[in-house]
Amino acid sequence: MQAAAGSLRVDRATVLRRLDAVEARVGARLFDRRRDGCAPTRVGLEIVATAEGIEQAMIALEHRVHGDDRRAEGVVTVTVPEFFAVKVLLPALPRLRAAHPGLTLELRIGHGFLNLARGEADIALRNRRPDHNSLVSRRVGTVAIGLYASRAYVGARGSPAAEDYAGHDFILFDESLAGMPGVGWIEDRLAGARVAMRSNEILPLLAAARAGAGIAYLPAIAAFDEPDLVPVAPGIIGRPEIFLITHRELRRRARVRVAFDFIVRLCTERAPALLGASVDAARAELRLAPVSATPPPTPAAPNQAPPDS
Repeated sequence: MQAAAGSLRVDRATVLRRLDAVEARVGARLFDRRRDGCAPTRVGLEIVATAEGIEQAMIALEHRVHGDDRRAEGVVTVTVPEFFAVKVLLPALPRLRAAHPGLTLELRIGHGFLNLARGEADIALRNRRPDHNSLVSRRVGTVAIGLYASRAYVGARGSPAAEDYAGHDFILFDESLAGMPGVGWIEDRLAGARVAMRSNEILPLLAAARAGAGIAYLPAIAAFDEPDLVPVAPGIIGRPEIFLITHRELRRRARVRVAFDFIVRLCTERAPALLGASVDAARAELRLAPVSATPPPTPAAPNQAPPDS
């Protein structure tokens, strides 16, 4: 009830009154109210399933009514992590504009979860395949994640040996993204180290690493073309797959199809950078131990952008 109140932006008592009114109207109990919370009854679950079916039918109808356009024009809402937008998508935006001047990208940046099934975005980049039957997805690559520090930091503090970070400073995600690949592996090895900063986005971590504030958790593509950053042991600590997702009905619309296919091509073109191809070269330059062929195990990523975003 408290979570529902927060989502609806009303108080808990209002939620309870509304629930009482619905139960009185349908003549059935929808939730069993317990000391540890509320659990939906069988009737409640049936009503939810029916309501979701109606919602999906209305969304599909809207897509069909407005989806007869065969020109790649109009607005396409794309939700991607900030680092992907800055390092992959935006540098190629002039190419998209030159080919399709009538197309406008509306970017929703971050790791927050937008519901494609409910029409909150047209296209999303995520690190898991969707399990909703109204959505279609395509695997577009793998993102290497590693530890990076500035050359000045390494020169002043030295490069740590694998899994021994005593005396070093770290720049990490905050607890809202604790499930990202490799984060748990780092947290387990912070004995004797200090955390200089945490953030819920990649670009602040990148800026802090550039400034020499510590060793940062970064996707390889975020550190790509950053001459002052070098990887530190053990190199790559995670390789989550990434998927491009859209609604099944929207995939037929010209503007969405063009944007979707364009991002797929970008991921193919930037595959070496996404995979961390520059890591081995940088490590050889610093004479560090080679990256292990089998990265440390990483926890399962949540269903949102790196990521979710």
